[in-house]
Amino acid sequence: MRILVRNQELVPADALLVKGKGSIDYSFVSGESSPVNKKEGDRIFAGGRQVGASVELIVEREVAQSRLTELWNQDLTGGEKQTRWDSILDVISRYFTVMILVLSTVSGIFWWFYDPAMAFLVVTAILIVACPCALSMTYPFALGGAMRVFGRNSFFLKRTGVVEALSKIDTIVFDKTGTITRNDGFGADLTTLNATQDHLHCISSLVRHSTHPASVAIYRQLQGFTALEVTGFSEIPAKGIQGNVQGFFMKIGSEEYVTGTTGMKGSGGRVFISADGVLLGFVTINNQYREGMKEVLSELALRYELHLLSGDNDAELPNLLAFFPSRDHLHFNKSPKEKLEYIRQLKAAGKTVLMIGDGLNDAGALRESDCGISIADDVYHFSPACDAILESGQFRHLPDFLRFSRTGMRIVFISIGLSFLYNVVGLSFAITGNLSPVISAILMPLSSVTIVAFVTLSVLISARFSKFEIKS
Repeated sequence: MRILVRNQELVPADALLVKGKGSIDYSFVSGESSPVNKKEGDRIFAGGRQVGASVELIVEREVAQSRLTELWNQDLTGGEKQTRWDSILDVISRYFTVMILVLSTVSGIFWWFYDPAMAFLVVTAILIVACPCALSMTYPFALGGAMRVFGRNSFFLKRTGVVEALSKIDTIVFDKTGTITRNDGFGADLTTLNATQDHLHCISSLVRHSTHPASVAIYRQLQGFTALEVTGFSEIPAKGIQGNVQGFFMKIGSEEYVTGTTGMKGSGGRVFISADGVLLGFVTINNQYREGMKEVLSELALRYELHLLSGDNDAELPNLLAFFPSRDHLHFNKSPKEKLEYIRQLKAAGKTVLMIGDGLNDAGALRESDCGISIADDVYHFSPACDAILESGQFRHLPDFLRFSRTGMRIVFISIGLSFLYNVVGLSFAITGNLSPVISAILMPLSSVTIVAFVTLSVLISARFSKFEIKS
C-alpha cells in the first residue's frame, strides 16, 4: 500500500520512505521532541509524526498490526489522569487486609475465652470468606465492559478511567473547523482568484501538504494538476501555510498572515493567497456542518454548558447562533495557546470540562481538559493528547455515549454495594461462628463469579437499550 502522509499526520504503520524528505517527530513514541531527518529508502516506524512537506510511504505492515494503538494506550505524552474511584479503591485495597487481620485477631481472642474449640474455625472462616477480589473487580469489569461497547461503536477510549471522567462532565467545549464541520463537506469557490494556470498548479501542490479542511477543499477543487516539488514548507496553526513551488514563494491562509493587514471587511470564510508577495485574491470556503448537529447540540444543551472555541473569524456566527444557546460562549480568532488558557479558566471556575477537537490546534486544550475527545476522519489524523477518539461518522451519537458513561458508573456503584453487602453478611456469619471454613471456601470464589456475571450482564443489557447500534 502506498500512502501519503502530510504535515502533522501520524505514520499509521511501519513503512519505507519512497518520495520526499522526512522530518519525523517521535515524541509520541520516545518522548524525544527533536525531529529525525529521513531520506528516500529509510524506514519510518509507526507513531512518528511528519513535520513539514508531505512524504510518500510504502507500508510494510498492515495498519491492524501496527504498534500505533499500543503506543497511544501507553500515554507517553503525559501523566495519567487519576480518577476518583482509582483513589478510593487504592485506599480500600491498602487497608482491607489490615482490617480483616485485626477483625480475625479480635474474634479469635474472644472465642478463645468463650469457646476455645470454635476459635480456630472462626478465625479460618473470617480469613477465607473475606473477599477483596469482588470489590476490586467491579470497577475494571464494569468500565472495561463499557469501553468495549464504545469501541464496537467506533468510540475508542485510552483507558477505563475515561468512562468515569465522561460521566462527571458538566461543560463541553467544541472546536469548529473539522469538529462540528465536515472535513469532506467544505466547498471552495475560486472565481474571485486572479491566478494563472501556473499559479493554480503551484497552489494545488502546496495545499496538498496540509491536512487543514480549507486546504483539503482547495486541493479537491484543483484536482488534475500533477504534484510539483515544494521546498521550505511550513504551517503555522490557525494562520496558514507557505513554501517555494516552481520558483514562486506561495503563502495561503488568513488575510493577516498573507497580507499583513486585516483591512477587508467581511473576510470571513475566505482563504487569501499570494505569490512572491503579490496578492492573487482569495478563495471562499463554504462550511458544511456534520449530520445531526442541531439535534446533538440541542440534546446536550439540556444537561451541559456548551462553548465554542475557533481559530477562524466570526463569519459563521449567525449560523452558529442557531445551534448554541449562548452568544457569550462563542469565541473566535483563538490561537492554540488561548484555547488552552480558556480551558484552564473554566476549570478554575469549578467546571469539569470535556474538550472536543480534531487536530494540532487543539492539542494543548485536549490535554488540559478533564477529558479530551479527538474527532478523526481516518486512523492517522488525531491528536495523541486526547483521551478518546471518536470516528466522525459517530458524532451524532455523542449524547448517547455520554449517557452510557453515566450508566456504566451506576453499575459500578451497584456492584460495589453488592460486594460490600456480601462481605458484611459473610463476615457477620463467620464472626458469630455460624459459617464453617468449607462453606466459606465455596462462597468466596462464588461471590467473585457473581459480581463479574452481574457487571457483564448489566453492561450488555444496558447497551441493548441504548440508541447506538451494538456492532459485532
